[in-house]
Amino acid sequence: MNRKTVITLLLTLVSMAGQGQEIKRVTTVFEDFMEHMALWGYEVYTYDISSLRDSVSGFTLAVREYNQTGMIHEEKSSHFRTRIMISDFNEEEQKEIHATKVAADDIEHGIFRLSKVITVGFSPVQSDSIEKVTFRTSRIQAMTMPLTLKPIPGISEPTYQYKAVPYQPSAFCLNTFIPLVLYCSYWWDNGVYRCCGDMEMTEEKEKDSNFFKYCPHYYIIGAIFHK
Repeated sequence: MNRKTVITLLLTLVSMAGQGQEIKRVTTVFEDFMEHMALWGYEVYTYDISSLRDSVSGFTLAVREYNQTGMIHEEKSSHFRTRIMISDFNEEEQKEIHATKVAADDIEHGIFRLSKVITVGFSPVQSDSIEKVTFRTSRIQAMTMPLTLKPIPGISEPTYQYKAVPYQPSAFCLNTFIPLVLYCSYWWDNGVYRCCGDMEMTEEKEKDSNFFKYCPHYYIIGAIFHK
C-alpha cells in the first residue's frame, strides 16, 4: 500500500468518525421557558375549580401574614365571580358568545362561566424586600398584590430569602379560608440559613411541619368561596 493510499484511507476514517457529531439549533419548547423563568424567580401554581362551577358564584382571594406569635395581618382582594348571566353583556358580545358556544358556558340557561382555574404567580421585583403575587382566573380576571418581606433574623447583613410551597387542598367548604400557597422565610440555623420541609403542604401536615416550627415570617395565600 503506497503513501497516497494510506493518506486517503486515514482521511476517510476521520470523515466517518465525525459523522453524527454535530450541534443543531432546535425550537425552544415550553418546558425550557418554564425552567428559565423559575431560575429568575418566577413561579406559578394552578388550581382547577371547574367542579365547583354549579355550587359557587364567586370567591375572594386572601393573603394572611404570620410570624411566630400567629397571624398579624389579613388582606382580601376584590370579589372574583365564577359566572355571570349572558344577558349582562351587550348585544354584540351576546352574539359572539352564542356563535362560539364555548364548552364552559351554559348557553341553555344563559350562564357565562368566568373561572375554571385559579393561578397564583410570584414575580421578582427590583427590591430585596418586596415580592409581587398575582392572582389570575381563566378569563382574564387578574390582580397583583405586594408582599413585604422581612430580613432573616440573626444575620448582621439584611438578607431576604423566601420559598413558595403549594398546598393540596384537602377539603372544600363554603365561606371558609382554603389555603393555596405558603410563602415562607428562611431561618438562621447554626451558621447557615435554611428552609426545609415538605414539597407540598396540606392542612394536616401543618402541625408537624418545620416551616411552621421555625419560619420567622410567612404568608398563606388562599381563597374563600361563596354560594
